[in-house]
Amino acid sequence: MFNLTLRKKIFLSYLVLFFAFMLLIVPFTDNLVKRIIVNSMDDQASELIAKIYKAPNHEALVRYLKGQKPVFFFRVGIITDEKKVLYDSHTKRVLGAEFSQEFVVQHPEVMEAFETGSGYNEEYSDILEQKFAYYAKAFDFHGKTYVLRTAFPFQYVQKLLNDFQVGFLLLSSVGLLSFSILTWYAIHRLTRPIEQIITAIKPYDEGFTKTIPEIVIHTTNPNDEFGRLAHTLNSLSSRIKRQISNLVDERQEKEAILESLVEGVIAVDKDMNVTFVNHMALQLLDFDKDELLGSNFKVANQPECEELLLSCHDAEEPKITSVQLGEGAHTVYLDLIAMPIKGKHGMVLVLQDKTTQYKISQMRKDFVANASHELKTPITIIMGFAETLHDAPEMPKDKVMNITGKIVANAERMNNVIQDLLILSDIENLPSSRLTEVDLHERAQHCRETLLTVFKDATVVIEKEMDDDPVMIADQYLMELAINNLFNNAAKYTDGPAEIAVTIKRDKGHLIFSVSDKGLGIPEADLEFLFQRFYTVNKAHSRKMGGSGLGLSIVSTIVEKHFGEISVESEGSGKGTTFTLRLPIERP
Repeated sequence: MFNLTLRKKIFLSYLVLFFAFMLLIVPFTDNLVKRIIVNSMDDQASELIAKIYKAPNHEALVRYLKGQKPVFFFRVGIITDEKKVLYDSHTKRVLGAEFSQEFVVQHPEVMEAFETGSGYNEEYSDILEQKFAYYAKAFDFHGKTYVLRTAFPFQYVQKLLNDFQVGFLLLSSVGLLSFSILTWYAIHRLTRPIEQIITAIKPYDEGFTKTIPEIVIHTTNPNDEFGRLAHTLNSLSSRIKRQISNLVDERQEKEAILESLVEGVIAVDKDMNVTFVNHMALQLLDFDKDELLGSNFKVANQPECEELLLSCHDAEEPKITSVQLGEGAHTVYLDLIAMPIKGKHGMVLVLQDKTTQYKISQMRKDFVANASHELKTPITIIMGFAETLHDAPEMPKDKVMNITGKIVANAERMNNVIQDLLILSDIENLPSSRLTEVDLHERAQHCRETLLTVFKDATVVIEKEMDDDPVMIADQYLMELAINNLFNNAAKYTDGPAEIAVTIKRDKGHLIFSVSDKGLGIPEADLEFLFQRFYTVNKAHSRKMGGSGLGLSIVSTIVEKHFGEISVESEGSGKGTTFTLRLPIERP
């Protein structure tokens, strides 16, 4: 029954109650029938007493009673106040001469009648050999109390009871059928709105919809309990939808904020399972989101991060440390901050990328060291030769000329380094007032002429792959300096006459300026360091050619100040190099 529907449960409950009612009422029906019979016997007895009551004496009383032909009673008799039989219609007939008025009776109904006025009893008669329903009624006659005792065959009482029970059963069956039909109809009408509500909610319960659909029920009165229930559920559903929408928006907003942070953020629960990770954290730790999210952080193979989180968990206070992850070009320097989540038994790990700051600091150290070295070397040479001249004033003229020539060369080298450093400083502070329209094709032609005055055997081919002029907003002097440095590098690092190819083309809002040569080329290992200050691929060759190691750094800085990008490609030693500048036509 526990698996039945509400409708069937209610219906069966009503049927059980109906049957229980019927079972309880059956005994009352028997008593009711008997009460009707007793009342009828009382009425008949009263009527019979009224007919014989006018007799003048006892003999007349008996004579009057004999003269009556009771239709209802099978047997009648009169009992005196001394409990003796004054008359009995059947006993005398059966016993004949043996009958005597001195018979004393002790029948229960007679005793009850003397005490209360009437009595009823069901008893088997040995004389008449059948069961009777006896009714006795007391009456006063000439100052004495008599009892009229009547008998009615019990078989007729039983037949009446049986007929009544059959009729009651038929009536009950009709009532049960009618009750069942009416109950089923009433329950159907009663539970139909519930079925409609369940039908409306079922797709949400089975996972076919993410929200509870609107509940529409068809009732005669939309303002009844079920109508109000449907309205309440719809209001609740709308409120839940709004709350879910607000929570989703709030969560998406928080996730968007966390995703936009330059710091990596990882949240873990008390069991070290990752519950949130943003893009920056994945990038810093080199993990895939599906691989890390939901997994245990212990399997992430990041012992430094794990140790910090465990320390934070045990101490229940923020913990900070710095770590180095990865090797070589993939090395990253991180500041790790672990903080407990209040009341949620979890932790948040913040990863601050300090790689750029570290590299800048390292570059600053390298720059100071390289600049000191580049300046100290010629100064040392100059001081050495100066001391030689000072200590040997009588030195031959040809040696003096040789020494003074080296002093001048090292002084020029030192001057070049200082000039390049000043240029870098000038580039870092580029004012907008120096910006104007610059034609790259025209500047390239001018730089070509300058180069050919020094490298007379060089060949420079400039090709413009666009119909209009390649004009952009830039500092003309700096752009010309960048092109000159690229041309000079291509000419210097070539065995034999240099062959330089220049192409200029448009790519949407940018100009692409490429310089290719067939020179010495650059080893792959040196490509990523090529634009660092004082970095040279071949130090001996660079020093021989008078290079300071700042030329490409100057080019890179100029391009960056013009919001452009520079890249280099080389297949290796002896296979040439291509430098490509991608410069915006308009400044952003």
